[in-house]
Amino acid sequence: MTTGSVVLSERKLPVKTIGAIVIIIVIVAAGAFGYYYQTLQKPAVPKIVTYASLSEMITLDPSTEFSNSILVLPNLYEPLIWYQPWSSPVLQPALATSWESSNNSQTWTFHLRQGVKFHDGSAFNATAVKYSIERTINLGGGAAYIWGTVKQINILDTYTVQIVLSAPTPLDVVACASYAAWIMSPQIDSLAKAAGFTNASQWFNAGHDDGTGPYTVTKWDPQSEVDLQKFPGYWGGWTSDQFDTAVVKIVRDETVQEEMVKSGEIQIAEYVPPADIPSLQTDPNIKVYASPQYQNLYGLLNNKKFPFNNTLIRQAVSYAIPYQEMVTSVLHGFGNVSVGPIPHGMPGHFNDLPTYTYNLTKAKQLLAQAGYPNGGFHILLTYLTGDIREEGTSELIANSLKSLNIDVEIRAMTWIQQWSLAQGPALQAQDIFIFYWWPTILSPYDFLVSIFHSESSPVFNLGYYYHSDFDQLIDKAYAMEGSNKQAAYQLYWQAENKLVNDAAALYLWDLTDVHVLRSNISGFQYNPGYTTVVFFYQLHQTS
Repeated sequence: MTTGSVVLSERKLPVKTIGAIVIIIVIVAAGAFGYYYQTLQKPAVPKIVTYASLSEMITLDPSTEFSNSILVLPNLYEPLIWYQPWSSPVLQPALATSWESSNNSQTWTFHLRQGVKFHDGSAFNATAVKYSIERTINLGGGAAYIWGTVKQINILDTYTVQIVLSAPTPLDVVACASYAAWIMSPQIDSLAKAAGFTNASQWFNAGHDDGTGPYTVTKWDPQSEVDLQKFPGYWGGWTSDQFDTAVVKIVRDETVQEEMVKSGEIQIAEYVPPADIPSLQTDPNIKVYASPQYQNLYGLLNNKKFPFNNTLIRQAVSYAIPYQEMVTSVLHGFGNVSVGPIPHGMPGHFNDLPTYTYNLTKAKQLLAQAGYPNGGFHILLTYLTGDIREEGTSELIANSLKSLNIDVEIRAMTWIQQWSLAQGPALQAQDIFIFYWWPTILSPYDFLVSIFHSESSPVFNLGYYYHSDFDQLIDKAYAMEGSNKQAAYQLYWQAENKLVNDAAALYLWDLTDVHVLRSNISGFQYNPGYTTVVFFYQLHQTS
């Protein structure tokens, strides 16, 4: 008889032979089923996304972090409100689903999201909000100043919290800040103690976290690599094409970042050489995202040390800077010449401020007026090693100042080295500090208070500009911002005008953000309110 294409003899087979055939068939069938079963049960390969950044991180404490760890914190923690400039309104619910103010913006009520868990499994509620804000205020580090007008925090019920202020404040803007606004579990103190740490800060900096965000830390090596694993209990849920693991690698060379993203060793590069961007835009394996951002570059001038303790010399140098050439040859058009201390697009940017333009004749006149017609200074300029934009800008400054007979020593340093030198005695510090800033809160006060307000010990006022009349202007403006924004911004204009006239710093350029991704990554959207951050939860892996 014929079965399929196999022909069997009609002669009967011996019983033993039949038995052997049956056994073979059973074994083969069992093996096929086992293979099929194992194939079905084979665990999925974890989806991993790797992001290369230029500068090392400092701390994991969400209350005090005020530097480059912003790279990871928004993936671990959430604020009450998100800033989303592509939405209407731009302030969108996060851990608060709604909010309102009364009493002339001195009393704010936040209604909280239910069903949210911290990474330790405990429930998010009003107690956690009160605990987080009060911890940040009490530690007093980093950007704790954003809660400076908080007078009292009241728990109205499990999911409603009231914040009473000592002065009108735009607390909705504060609540979406990129620093010091993160909500953490009240369990961190007991977790730290149980693990043998003296306090929660030590526990955090040993590589722990306890937020409500979509990821949690599994490796903390802030000088080289930080690994994040998805939190299965995240309230937003997960889809199969999102990433299980996110890796942040510190790669201090932009050219290396470019090669890594082209080869697929990483999926996202924070910085690549601007000159190479046009060719990358033609690569089918690459996507280039260019977006406006609220980040600018200063040359902070040492106002305490000769020669920049002389206003006329600061003004002279300000006229000797080839601003447009920097945008053209260093940024290759991915940026704008700065107009004052606040970047384009940020609240508090004023196009009608006076500006310095490249004018060597004016620069030499001011040097002569200061009593130094022949220059003759030797100054130290520091910048972040590996940052091609800062390097190119520094070289243009040095070359231009030769025209004034000013000799510039350029010194590339890691961020920690550069910052440590600047936080020492001003008379022993650098003369020019090449320095980026991006906002904590979306108010001009953020830039002005952080970089130019008087400080007993320098944190980010690394030009050592101390003027009480300026301090009073911006403090008064911020106190009015919640109740009379128009009047507040008039005061901000006066303050910024003073900074420009005093030549407190070199206002160099405002940066266009450029992120380079592999083409199989979708969902990326840059948010200028959270500079340098890649929100890994938004990303999806396509085929």
